[in-house]
Parts: sequence; structure tokens; C-alpha cells
Amino acid sequence: MINQFQKPRYILLAESIIELIQSDYFPIDSLLPTEPELCKKFNVSRYTLRESMKLLREMGLIESRQGFGITVLSKERKNHYQMKMDAIPDLWEFVENSQLKIVNKGKIFAGEALANIPNSQNNDEWIVIEATRAIDRVTPIAWKHIYIKPKFKNIIKKLGKEKVPIYSMIEKEFGIQTIRVQQEMSALTIPNSAAESLGLEKNSIGFQITRYYFDELDQVFVVTVSIYPPNRFNYKTELVLSSS
Repeated sequence: MINQFQKPRYILLAESIIELIQSDYFPIDSLLPTEPELCKKFNVSRYTLRESMKLLREMGLIESRQGFGITVLSKERKNHYQMKMDAIPDLWEFVENSQLKIVNKGKIFAGEALANIPNSQNNDEWIVIEATRAIDRVTPIAWKHIYIKPKFKNIIKKLGKEKVPIYSMIEKEFGIQTIRVQQEMSALTIPNSAAESLGLEKNSIGFQITRYYFDELDQVFVVTVSIYPPNRFNYKTELVLSSS
């Protein structure tokens, strides 16, 4: 678990204000105190407060209007993921048309993971799931490491049974909201364990995609590392230019 004291101050402040909104201390349609009053109440700088307000606006909890103040709009956090979905082309379709098979699972420290997990200390504990993904249930097209926090361990029993991305399972089961996904792509020499699972020779060259899923408090809750043989995978991205 991520140490609370490692979180940025503005996120801790946002969490405190969310609790006050959800407890009706700041009721819906009411105005929040002024900026100086909030800074004094929570003993924070204006910069920290403004960053927190920005986060709360992105969640759909508050609205700022020039000369009027900050109004509480809702207790429920708005899911912004749909706007970001095009950043991961055909992710749902890919999952629905393929089969995930769990090979192994266990516990690991963040410092031992194949990916550098943001906002995580080297000794933070994660669950790692080793799996393969196949289209025809015979020839695997990908080898995967999936990292989740221990508090989400009950989701493991659903993997491979439901053709839904793991981040979506966690959203539904635990009320998490995904607000952004960071993606990294690189070529690499495929690790021996992955090469064996993929039926490849040692030192084969492959393609790695790492995705970090961030929740509404900008904390990583799922990391997926996927390794693909180049002759079994094609990645296509379409970019649409804005007129603005």
C-alpha cells in the first residue's frame, strides 16, 4: 500500500474536501468558503488549494464561476475515462476476441517489478499475475505481467473467465474511477520465461507495451506489461488533427 505521507499535499487536501462534501458538511448547491478561508482552515498555500480545486473540478464535484465563487455540484465522482478511450485503440475489442490464461501468481515488491510503478516505494507490496493471451487458444500472441494492489486480490478469480479488461473489473467491483492511462512502448530482447511461454527461441526480439492506470486521486492501481512477438502482433494508432 502507498504510504499516505508520500501523496502530494494537494491530493490529501482533495481527499479531505471530498469527505466533507460526501458527509454534507459542504452540501450540494452550496458555496465553498473563499480561497483565503480554505487556506486558513486547512493550513495550505494558495497553490496547493488551487491544484486541489482543479482536481475536484475534473471529478465533476465542484464548479468555479468568476465573481460568484465555487459551488458544490455533486457527491459522485464523474468518470472521465470515456473521453480518453481513443488513446488505447480497440482495447476492449482486443480483450473480447482473445483468451487470457493465468500461468502463475504471487506477491512482489515494487522494486522487483518489470515496470517502474509511479508513486510507489521499492518495498511496497503488489500482486503480480503472469499470463498469456491467445486468439485461437493454441498460439499465444502475448505474454503479460499484471500488477495489482493486494486489496484487489479477489478480482483474480475472475481473470480468464470474464472477457473484460482488469481495470474495468476493479472499477465495477471496488468503485474505482480511471481518469487516465499512461502508455509506454519499446522493443526488447524477450525474457527467457516469456519466450518459453510464447514458443520462441531464447534472445528473440519482441515488442513491449506497458500501461499504467491512474485513479481519481492520480494513484496507479493497475499496471500491465505485455510482450508481443513481432510476427504475431500489429499495433495501429489513428491520430485526428484538431482544427483549434
